[in-house]
Amino acid sequence: MSHLLDVYRDKVTRLLPSFDWYPCDAYSPKWWGGLEDPEEVAITAILVQQTRWENVKEAYKNLRAAYLNSFVTIKQSDLNSIKRCIKSVGMYAEKSKKLKELADAVVKAGGWESFINRDMKEVRVELLRLNGIGYETADAILLFAGNHLIFPASRLVARVLERIGFDIPKGYEALRKFIEAKLPKDLFSYKLFYASSLVTTKIACRSSNPDCLRCPISNICYMFAYKQASNIP
Repeated sequence: MSHLLDVYRDKVTRLLPSFDWYPCDAYSPKWWGGLEDPEEVAITAILVQQTRWENVKEAYKNLRAAYLNSFVTIKQSDLNSIKRCIKSVGMYAEKSKKLKELADAVVKAGGWESFINRDMKEVRVELLRLNGIGYETADAILLFAGNHLIFPASRLVARVLERIGFDIPKGYEALRKFIEAKLPKDLFSYKLFYASSLVTTKIACRSSNPDCLRCPISNICYMFAYKQASNIP
């Protein structure tokens, strides 16, 4: 997997800003959409569930205009105000409730820093207890908004790994541990690997009819080699 990371560094890193990923200092929230604050990252990590990032940007612009871009102000707001701001994202009523629940937990802990800068396992358990926050969302918040060394084991990452020849274990936690065991133990590598994998699936490695000729990692892909050998377009 370190070889794949090298290919990402060489061929995908320069493409990331076009998809709102911004490689920079390993501890910066700007990795995630160029956002300035880790609370913004956590908020949009919830909003992006099962919807397009373009829709999230519209919703977040509305949240900012309404000063609902922090958990303190979300805690103080009513659900209808949040709903009005995020109508561009799917399941906006449910996501409004998720934001309120996370805001309650953050304020109860004494603010964002107090909430996120605890033992990672403790924060993860609390995130997963919140209604509608699953493993990948929790781990994305921990990595990109909290700078905890944990990998969000997206099914999109699994797709890339399977197609380049890895035997992927079943289940989220097994996949997460499998990836973490093979990556360098640093935040930059984790963030780059996650962002690059997702961008690769957007560019070419789709679930059906992958565009292998456009794929930035086709030179190490078993699927591409097989299609070439079999004259499959």
